Amino acid sequence: MNLSDVLNDPPRPHEGMVMGLTEAALTFIYENINDRCNTLETGCGLSTVVFALTGSRHTVIAPAPSEFEVTKSYCRDRGIPTDQIDFIAEPSQKVLPALESPPLDLVLIDGGHGFPTPYVDWFYTAGKLKKGGFLIVDDVWLWSCQILRDFLNEQPHWEFVAEHDRRTAIFRKIEDGSEWLEWTEQPLPARGGRIKWIEGQIVMDEPVTVGGMAAFKRGIEDLKRGNFKILADKISRRIFS
Repeated sequence: MNLSDVLNDPPRPHEGMVMGLTEAALTFIYENINDRCNTLETGCGLSTVVFALTGSRHTVIAPAPSEFEVTKSYCRDRGIPTDQIDFIAEPSQKVLPALESPPLDLVLIDGGHGFPTPYVDWFYTAGKLKKGGFLIVDDVWLWSCQILRDFLNEQPHWEFVAEHDRRTAIFRKIEDGSEWLEWTEQPLPARGGRIKWIEGQIVMDEPVTVGGMAAFKRGIEDLKRGNFKILADKISRRIFS
């Protein structure tokens, strides 16, 4: 079998539904991974079968033994070997911190999408990924995955490769250690939030509190009523007190 055969007759491990990466992302895996590679994914589905097709020494982690059985049965019926795949039926948050693996050529993050699971998956696999290896983050339309995508887009340790259908982002690892950097060395965290790192100094923006918003609304009402003196007094006290 080849990728076209699988796409025309996909597995249905998710309660009879076809769920998985976009065709473009699956094609990327199929064309860039072979039987000399070591790979890992969080989550299970169509991508697992494609990894099996490549012959890579693969680890798939998901708390879904029934999905594993459907995937294995699908491959067995079509003569796709799965002996080289390690199926781990536990949550990735529990498995990855202690997981020992050879250096990885590709990591796919497509397991739990609730906060902070995508970040945990990235943190514990980033160091296992080879320089020049690929990281795929799926479902970047979801907030939790989008933040990870945006972070990696700005981090010089990672090179953006492609994004497919506004859903699947692919990166190449350039340097080790990005997961251990402090926020001052990470462009997105250093630029965002109320605390910023500007030219070697910490600058704190003033937060907009509930009380501050209420004061703003009262100021608008003073303007509407023409109470300019009252408003001026309030601003003067605010600035010079």
